[in-house]
Parts: sequence; C-alpha cells; structure tokens
Amino acid sequence: MKRSIYWYKVDNAGKIFPAVSKDSRSSVFRLSFYLKEEIIPELLEQAVNETLPRFESFAVQLKAGMFWYYLAANTRPVQIEKESPIICRFFHWTKNNGYLFKVYYFKNKITLETFHSLSDGTGAMEFLKAITQNYLKLCGHEFSYSGKVKSELPSSPRETVDMFVNQYDKGSKMNLKEEVAYHVKGEKFADYFTLCVNAKVPTEQLLAHTRRLGVTVGVYITAVLAYSIYTQRPDCKTTKCPIKIFIPTNLRKFFPSDTLRNFSLYIKATFDGRKEWTFEQMLAETKRQFDAQLVKEELHARMNSNVWIEKNLAIRLLPLFLKNIAFKIGYKRLADDISTCYISNLGKVTLPNDMNDFVEDVEFAIGGFGIAVTSIHGHTNIMLNTDFKDISILQYFINHFIQEGLLVTVDTNYLEA
Repeated sequence: MKRSIYWYKVDNAGKIFPAVSKDSRSSVFRLSFYLKEEIIPELLEQAVNETLPRFESFAVQLKAGMFWYYLAANTRPVQIEKESPIICRFFHWTKNNGYLFKVYYFKNKITLETFHSLSDGTGAMEFLKAITQNYLKLCGHEFSYSGKVKSELPSSPRETVDMFVNQYDKGSKMNLKEEVAYHVKGEKFADYFTLCVNAKVPTEQLLAHTRRLGVTVGVYITAVLAYSIYTQRPDCKTTKCPIKIFIPTNLRKFFPSDTLRNFSLYIKATFDGRKEWTFEQMLAETKRQFDAQLVKEELHARMNSNVWIEKNLAIRLLPLFLKNIAFKIGYKRLADDISTCYISNLGKVTLPNDMNDFVEDVEFAIGGFGIAVTSIHGHTNIMLNTDFKDISILQYFINHFIQEGLLVTVDTNYLEA
C-alpha cells in the first residue's frame, strides 16, 4: 500500500537542477510511445493516476528546506494535457499540482516529460511502460504476466535508493576542472522551440555497419556528430576551445541497481578543431576516449568526486539561497561552459510480447542542441534536436549516414510548429 507521508533527499545528480533550470534550459527530457489506436484522454488520465501510487519516487513534489531541496509525498491528482508543438518546455515545480513530470497525448501518442531532478531516462521509461500498459488494460485489452513492467511487480525500497551516495567511499577522486568548450552560435527559434528531426535506421543494418568499423553505435553516432560540427562550423577550426560532446552513461551497467532515480554519469568526446581531421581519424579517437572512460574504476572516481562536493561540510552548512547562487555559478563553469552538445542513448526498449502488438514506435528527445537515441521493433530512432535555425549540422549528419549506405527515413516536427 502506498504511504501517504514520506520524503527523500534529492539525489546527487538531481540536486543542481532546481537552481539552474529556466525557460532557455529546462532540464526536461521526453519519452513517447506511439500506439496503433487513437488515445482516449479520459482513460489515459485514469491510467496515470492509478499507476502513480506504485511509483513512490514519482509521486512526489519538490520542497525547499533550509539547506537542501527535498522530495515529499504528493497525493494530488495528475492532469494530462494535449501536446503542444514545443517539446521539453520548462515547468515550475510549484505548478502542475506539484509534480515533476507531465503526461501528454496527441493522436496515437502518449508522452512523458520528466524534470531531471526526479529521474533519468531509464527510470522514466519504466514509469511510461507501466502507464501505457495500464492504459491499454482500461481500453479492454488483456495481458499475461511478463515481469517486464514494474507495475506487475510489488514496489521495492531498492527503487528509491540514491545510488551515488550508496556507492560513495573516500577512495579515489578525479579533478573535475574542465577547459571551456567550443559553442555553436546562430539565430535561434522563437519561444524556445526545438526542431526535432528523427532519422530512423534499420537496427541490424546499423549494427552490421558499426561492427565492420570496429566500434559501437554510440561511438559511431558521436563521431559523426563531431565531424558534422567540424565540417559545418569553420569557426571551430580557429579557436583553442575544443569540440566537446557529453554522453550520459547508465551506471546500472557497471553498478547493478534497481533504482528508478538518477543513476547516470557523463563521459565526453573531445576534439581540437585546429587539427586536420578525417572522419576515420575522428572515429578512432572517439573509440579511444570511450574505452579510456568506460571503466568501472574511472566512473567510481568521478562519482566519488561529485558526492564529495555534496558532503563537504562548508557546502552542507550553506543556506539554500546561497547554495542556489553557488549552483548557478558552478553549473555555468562545470556544464554550460565546458560542453558543445549532448548525446543520450537509451538503447533498446523491451516490452512484453503481448504489449508489442499495441506499440508501434518509441521516441526519446531532449531540448536544445543534441541527439537522443533509442530503438524498438528492429529500427533505431536517432532524434536530432536543435534550437538553431541553421540546420546544416543536422543535414550533414543525415547525409553522412546515407553516403555510407545506411537506409534512413526522416521525419520532423517542423510542420507542427
């Protein structure tokens, strides 16, 4: 039975987002399922509210304490909305009945948008799968037990663990200081609109291609994006600020965990634009950097460094309003200034066999400039997002895939704007 009174500390990765988020940097990501039938809004809203009690870490509201933000139980109803053309829009946690997520519908699509203080893509996907299955049940469909959807299983305290603190020790740490990165410049769309261009590629064809090159899909996509920036932005070749692409890594692969809260950490691919690069050289360098960073000991040292900051006595004793100022300064220096863009790869979405019959497709998207990747039913969706009107980087990226013999189908939200 759901507890009516409980609270959590915001996890280590999520602590900074309440202080730094705003219209131009929402810290919101979205996941969507396309079904084979039109959405019935009333049943979807019922499904969300019936599913939520099972997911205690989502049934919360953000509160400001004297020293830290924290998450407290929220028993108010969730109200779904019809989707607007602007994705990942910032929403303040004092609105939306206090919830840190929103559920939208549009034609045959169910969308979950999540504020990053609440969860990462892995945790949010589990919530969306449960909402979708319960919605389909309300529509009259029956499903056999599979164990692949969290709502089929009892809740567990393991789902709400802050794994960063759980894995912390006083061992090795890393210097988090970073050099300033090259930033793409240009005129942006009005009203914080993000252009979404989805490049759909057959998964087996993509895997066969990357195997021939001796790299993973993540390495390949990162190298293609870096090379697209390098070729389409001549000013990156005359600055000492390198192209730096940040890639969140699901730490559950290295530190087994059932948590539905944030448990990912960035690695990065860095390239000096003043050098002469071929794509093959950039691909090899990307692989080298991935291999060096995707090591359990390296990731643990990075985790220790992040948690050490949180545990520092001087920081702990700062009142929240001073922490917010420090967070804004720190985020600019340790996130905004040091990254060119982001790539997030959620991987393959696995559904129960009988649920596959009702789900046509999946989408993963982030606001601003970057790429979000996921796959289902034998195809991979590479969602290219940009808030810039100049889309030459996106065009070069897609053309590179086509020139290498990959079958690419392109769709966009531009006409919906």
